[in-house]
Amino acid sequence: MKGNLVFKILFSILFLGVFCVYSYMHFSSGWFTDGFAENVAALGENGEQIGQDSQEQAQQEAAAEPTVEPTVEPTEEPGNDLPDVDLASWEMILVNKDHAVDENFAPPETATLANDCVVDSRIADALTSFAEGAQAEGLPVYLSSGYRDYATQQYLYNRKISQGYSADEAAKIVTPPGTSEHQTGLCCDITDYYHDPKTTDLENTETFQWLLAHCQDYGFILRYPEDKQDITQVMYEPWHFRYVGVEAATYIMENNLCLEEFVALYDQA
Repeated sequence: MKGNLVFKILFSILFLGVFCVYSYMHFSSGWFTDGFAENVAALGENGEQIGQDSQEQAQQEAAAEPTVEPTVEPTEEPGNDLPDVDLASWEMILVNKDHAVDENFAPPETATLANDCVVDSRIADALTSFAEGAQAEGLPVYLSSGYRDYATQQYLYNRKISQGYSADEAAKIVTPPGTSEHQTGLCCDITDYYHDPKTTDLENTETFQWLLAHCQDYGFILRYPEDKQDITQVMYEPWHFRYVGVEAATYIMENNLCLEEFVALYDQA
C-alpha cells in the first residue's frame, strides 16, 4: 500500500511538472497573444463576430474599391478663349479721350442710309440688315447721327458747354472733337422714333430691347453700357451702337464687356 501511495505521489509530481513546462512554452512563444489578436481582428465594426472568409472578402473589396481623387476645376487664364481678331483692322479702331484721331480723320468712303444717316460704307449692309431685322419683328427703327466730322463735333461740344455744363461734364455727354466714335462713321444712334434729346428712358422701348438682344448677330455692340461708365467715361447711351464685326461683338456682348475692356484683354494674353 505504501509503495502504491508513493508511486501515485511521484506520478502526480511528474505530471504537474510536465504540465507546468508545457504551459510555460505556450505563453513564452506568444501563442496565446497571437490567438487573442486573431479573435479581435475577426470582430466587425459593431463588435459582431465574422468568419475568416468574410474578413478576407472585406479586405479584397476594400482593395478593389477605386480611389476617388478630389475634383479640381481647371483655371482659365485671361484671354485663353479670345477670338482671333486683328486689333489693327479698320473695324476695331478704339476712339476715346485717351485714343483721339486728328481733325482730318474720316471714313475712306461713306454711304447714306434712311433718314439721311451717313456711315462708313463698309458697315452699310450690316447696319441695314440690323434695322430690317427689327422691322421684321414689327418694331419701328430710326437711324440718326452716323458719321460726324471734327468740326460738327466741335460745335456740339461747345454748345453743351454754353448750356452751363463744365468741360468735364460736357465731355460725358458730347465727347470732345477727335475723341468721338462718330468721326469714324462706324457707329449709329438707333431708336424707335426720332428723339431730341435722347434720354436713358429709351432703354424701356421694345425696339431697344430687341436691338440689345440681337446686335451681336449683325456685328454691333452697345458701345456705352450703364455699368461701364467709369471705364468709357461716357454716360449710358441705350441708343449708340458700334460696329466691330460679328466675332468680336459676340464675345463682347456675351461677356458683358465694353470695347476698352475687350481691347485690354489682348494686352494680357
